Amino acid sequence: MKIKLLSTISIAVLIGGMSIASASDFKYSYIEGVYQDVDLDGEAYKISGSYGLNSNINITGDYTNGEITNPAGGGDLNFDEATIGLGYHTGISSATDFTANIKLAEHDNDLTGDDTGYGIGVGIRHMLTDKIEVGSNIDYVDVNDIGDTTFKLNSRYYLNDRASLGLSYSTSSEGNDIILGGFRFDF
Repeated sequence: MKIKLLSTISIAVLIGGMSIASASDFKYSYIEGVYQDVDLDGEAYKISGSYGLNSNINITGDYTNGEITNPAGGGDLNFDEATIGLGYHTGISSATDFTANIKLAEHDNDLTGDDTGYGIGVGIRHMLTDKIEVGSNIDYVDVNDIGDTTFKLNSRYYLNDRASLGLSYSTSSEGNDIILGGFRFDF
């Protein structure tokens, strides 16, 4: 696992050294609150943030708390998830950014306990109009040597130049479907 993580960090550092200017006007400094409806008969609340360190690199972090129905019966299972990571982004057209990220993930739940792992991902952000953004991400997370790949479709409506509403759908290789809705404030 350490070799995978080191390889991922090395690739991100090499990519981060590239200096392709972003022609798009995406913001990478924000705070966001999200509600998640989990198909395993559960829900979660998430707070996430990002801070742009320069024109291509940002630091990210999030915390999620929720519960799902125990498939074996016996009540709900509570879970907490936290991540911290680095992101890379660059313009690939006047209205589109390519994104990549690496992160350290901490998961704690009533079923398996407390585990630490890593995640990597790539994505696209595209402005359809000056108010509507769409995008997609593919993320891989490995916690306690159990890997899960997630595909996510994103949409965002900008109320003004700083505030936006988001709606997303994600599905994972573990069979989890999640609908997410949230409010973001850019700074």
